[in-house]
Amino acid sequence: MHELKIILASKKELGLLIVLFLIEFTRGAFFLTFLPLYAVNYLGISVVSAGLAVSAHYLAETLFKGAAGWQLDRKGYPVLLLGLLLGLASLLAMKAWSFPAVLMLGSALFGLAVSPVWLAVISGIAPVQLKERATRMGLVFAVWLMGGGGGPVVINFFIAKDYNMAFWLLIAIWAAALFVTIITIPVMESKASEGSGFSFWKEISLMADNQILKKVLLPGMFLQTMTGGLLLPLLPLYAQNIIGLSPNQYALLLLTGGVAAAISFLPMGRLADHVRLKMLLGCGFAMSAISLALFSFAREPRSVYLLAGLVGFSYAAVLPAWNNLLAKVIPPERQATGWGVFATVEGMGIAVGPALGGILAKNYGISSVLLLSTLLLAAMSCFYFLYPIEEIISGAK
Repeated sequence: MHELKIILASKKELGLLIVLFLIEFTRGAFFLTFLPLYAVNYLGISVVSAGLAVSAHYLAETLFKGAAGWQLDRKGYPVLLLGLLLGLASLLAMKAWSFPAVLMLGSALFGLAVSPVWLAVISGIAPVQLKERATRMGLVFAVWLMGGGGGPVVINFFIAKDYNMAFWLLIAIWAAALFVTIITIPVMESKASEGSGFSFWKEISLMADNQILKKVLLPGMFLQTMTGGLLLPLLPLYAQNIIGLSPNQYALLLLTGGVAAAISFLPMGRLADHVRLKMLLGCGFAMSAISLALFSFAREPRSVYLLAGLVGFSYAAVLPAWNNLLAKVIPPERQATGWGVFATVEGMGIAVGPALGGILAKNYGISSVLLLSTLLLAAMSCFYFLYPIEEIISGAK
């Protein structure tokens, strides 16, 4: 609890957490729930246009993460402030001119706007050189999940009353994030000088020369996010068509997994600061593989909810430990750039996973995707148990 007290006592760090929650709440509500319904039911626009707008947002965010991190390392928090201003402008533009082209362009600009947020938060709250950073990352992940998971749920209550009211509410929440940034975060905080030969492509080439990063960490990062992405479009179909869950029961299933992860992040983060990371990673991926394997046999709602909670717990075990492992290869003075590049690789895995999962499900059935995901998670568990990755990283420094 010591680190939590320190964060809550720091105006800047508390401000970053509040901004993260408000931003993730807004964009989760907007893109995962509000925009598809608003476009189709209120504006009469095709579902294809709504889907393209959502894809444009996440694609733009992924593509610009590395550049956003580079700018954060050079300029500091003014980059975050400019991003939030751009996000507010894009929301207002989509509200004023609700045409398909404007929605797609505004969504892409929205993606550009949020690209520095996560990087600014983890660089400011859990810098890579900090000894107790995994504990702090556990708190960051919990806030991120509560915002991103709560937004899509809460906004439904406002959509049921009035679409315009719901839209203005999201704009107001985003404006609140902008206000919090202005009053709590030192946007004029000095950063490293640009005159030291610091260039984006130079940083990328330096990372590419790191053999442990190139041969182990980046492929592992892509594989992990791709494994999760395999199930994204298929899980609701499997839950409803194979297990027989109603839409409300499926929503409760997601809520169970999310709550289990949110309440586990902080203790798992503290644990990651005191035990070998390979043990947490190996156990976390093993629990994920076992719970997913059992999920394919489960037919009773109670057992399904229990397994969802286990998946959420294992997710919370893996994420802070994996983040702490990556932190060992990131230079402290260029950490936003490093996290930006990593986030881009993760985004590529998430983008590839659903497409691959859809192809496999079409040709071999949904069960084949569950089997593949289980095998990949089991293989990753064995790898982290057997491969001396922490020793190799420490020896490479």
